[in-house]
Amino acid sequence: MATAPAVTPAAASPPRRRRAGVLREMGRYKLGYLFLAPALLVLLFVDFVPMAQGLWTSLHAYSLFRPATRPFIGLDNYTELAADPLFWRALGQTAYYTFASVALQFLLGLAAATLLNQSVRFRAFFRGVVLIPWVVPGALAGMMFALLFTSNGLVNTALSHLGLAGRIIPENFPWLSNDVTAMPVVIFTSAWKGFPFFAVMFLAAMQAVSTDLYEVARMDGASRLQSFWHVTLPGIQATMLIASLLGLIWTFNSIDLIYVMTYGGPFYSTTTLVMLSYQQAFSTGQVGYATAIALVILILMGLLSSAYLVLYRRITQAL
Repeated sequence: MATAPAVTPAAASPPRRRRAGVLREMGRYKLGYLFLAPALLVLLFVDFVPMAQGLWTSLHAYSLFRPATRPFIGLDNYTELAADPLFWRALGQTAYYTFASVALQFLLGLAAATLLNQSVRFRAFFRGVVLIPWVVPGALAGMMFALLFTSNGLVNTALSHLGLAGRIIPENFPWLSNDVTAMPVVIFTSAWKGFPFFAVMFLAAMQAVSTDLYEVARMDGASRLQSFWHVTLPGIQATMLIASLLGLIWTFNSIDLIYVMTYGGPFYSTTTLVMLSYQQAFSTGQVGYATAIALVILILMGLLSSAYLVLYRRITQAL
């Protein structure tokens, strides 16, 4: 009968050395950990406890109309979610809304940062003007653009004066009441609201790029476009990634514009996952089902953030 090989001290020493190293590092920075403890405690009670409570709620048939009755149903909410065509439609529309909006924010922010990085008169004034959309509350921005795109709004009035109404689009076209144009209007509003963040991030990164690199590129005969492509863009890669990640997270989880402008309509054409979760919780009262949707959103955001951080680490190591 064969006996199991004994664990030698040499084989057991690497884990012990690792643990000793971790304890040594903790002892070295114990003051820093002490200062971090209050923030970690706040994070625990503000984030992780509600997450655990949400997970527990998603395993129950919890309805706002019968709050005292919460039978445990296990994974039934998730099974129903997987078979719900509205959930899959909302998932696709969330991807469309998020990536289209962030792509527009990215391009507009990059263009604005490039222009604001030039040596022109009143540059400080223009930098302040660019920030205006960012500081406008989301609900107010949604109301403004909803009024602009009404049947008798400024957009249709301008198209009518230009002679385009009746040719390209019908007269007094209801942009937000049409299931084809409602989402593009919301995406346009989101891009207007969010591009200043990208502009500020990109402008700060551009100013950190060494001017010596531009001098070398100019001496090599590079044009302005070539300098931008081969010097500016590689120099702000890391900032571009971080800004895109933050923009994706914020846009994916945003609800204010859609709530104010369309409330997910018409015919669910602007219903995103966050909007669907809100509707299930506060319109139909299905809190357990809505929490299951929220947990799916959390998982998707975790996967997206992890992929971005891996890509960010690879790019920063290559620089």
